[in-house]
Amino acid sequence: MPYHHITLPTKLKIEDLQRAAQDYEAIAVEMMRAIVQRYQRTPDYPFIDTKLDLITGRDFNSGDSIRGREAIYGWIQGRGLEALAGHARFFAQRTAGADLVPAIQVMLREILAKLRQMRQRSGGHLSFFMHPDGQPFRLDADGHPEPFTLTAEDPFGFSDLFAAKGMFAAADYLGDADARAESLAYIAAVEQAIWGQHFQSDQISLDPKNHPEPQSGYYAHGHYMIHIGTAAIMAAAGIKTAVESGLRLIEHELNTYINLGRRIADLEEGDFWEGVDADGRPFREPSGVLLSDPGHSLEFVGLALKFIAACQQNSLATSEQTQRLLSAQEHMPIILERNFKNGYIPEPRGISKAFDLVSRTHLNTDMPWWNLPETIRAASLCLISAEGEKQKALCLRILRDCHNAFREFTRPDLHLMAYQTRNISGQPVDAIPATADADPGYHTGLSLIDAITAIESL
Repeated sequence: MPYHHITLPTKLKIEDLQRAAQDYEAIAVEMMRAIVQRYQRTPDYPFIDTKLDLITGRDFNSGDSIRGREAIYGWIQGRGLEALAGHARFFAQRTAGADLVPAIQVMLREILAKLRQMRQRSGGHLSFFMHPDGQPFRLDADGHPEPFTLTAEDPFGFSDLFAAKGMFAAADYLGDADARAESLAYIAAVEQAIWGQHFQSDQISLDPKNHPEPQSGYYAHGHYMIHIGTAAIMAAAGIKTAVESGLRLIEHELNTYINLGRRIADLEEGDFWEGVDADGRPFREPSGVLLSDPGHSLEFVGLALKFIAACQQNSLATSEQTQRLLSAQEHMPIILERNFKNGYIPEPRGISKAFDLVSRTHLNTDMPWWNLPETIRAASLCLISAEGEKQKALCLRILRDCHNAFREFTRPDLHLMAYQTRNISGQPVDAIPATADADPGYHTGLSLIDAITAIESL
């Protein structure tokens, strides 16, 4: 499928959105084709391999302890399983990409088996960094790998969260009953840890501009938000218990991390903060900064609407739950509009990494790629449930601006992958938003597939 690198005009017509959707499909197909081909070239390496420099286009040095093939990111493998399953389902219904489905199925089986094996080694956990044999490691003060041990008593982390939902997506797609049951138990354990305060971020920051979360008296929202994606996958699979699980997560976010009804008088309606203190108040740093990551806020909107749509499409909710779903849905345009306004930088076009809700200024003007397709998904899903012309115009404007910004990140000469980060001058920079590995189709492909589906439903 050809990629046309289109720019969306100021006044959008349905034909413009359809052309954008064709570009999104081309991106999903070409990215996944590259991921499949990279996997097939090394039969003895049962991992998703996106270890290439998105600026130079060359593979990273195999001996690099952070970027090389000996560094397996739990985040990437879990996200990658979810992406592979999602792309396989989508491609099976289309012409473009259909030829990739058999190879994706092989990858799903082999990577799923490997991750199950690696979990057994570490007390049912995965880690941010692991060696190919499953040995978890950290980085010492000099940046060298330092092995450590995980046991069943250790907290669950984001690697577990991403892996649990990715393993379920893979097992459910493959019809592997044993792996499906194991992944559902894994999901239940992660969810229990989230609500029982036995969840701890395992991220190792690889960008000095992205500081680790404060530990004492700081309670972040990220794991609640990402776990909404788990509920969405389960709801799409027809699991009724996912409805209450997802609603609880969404309502917790709405009631704890978002300024609705102007309950925080000095903030704007719809503002979304990253953390709260022990009393449940927005966490303000000693300097007075109240941190917001606009991309996370916009990702929340997309995941919440994806979950709500799955519940509605599969008729899973009771009448009481249906009312709660509709009530949550009503807030999404407000959150979308406010946090896009907070984060969007018109020139050179992108969404910033960090914003201060007190001074109303950007704290980090680096612009990662991932928040743009996530916001394209959010705006597209918001569009199909929009009430009135004003909401529709809002969704179309945000979709247009994010599409045109993402166009500047996309590399037609490198599998239609995107630069990881651009700076305030619009130049690609070697800043690692989370992992050195490139996106395995999680933020980009899955978001754009949802946008395609929404646009085609108009």
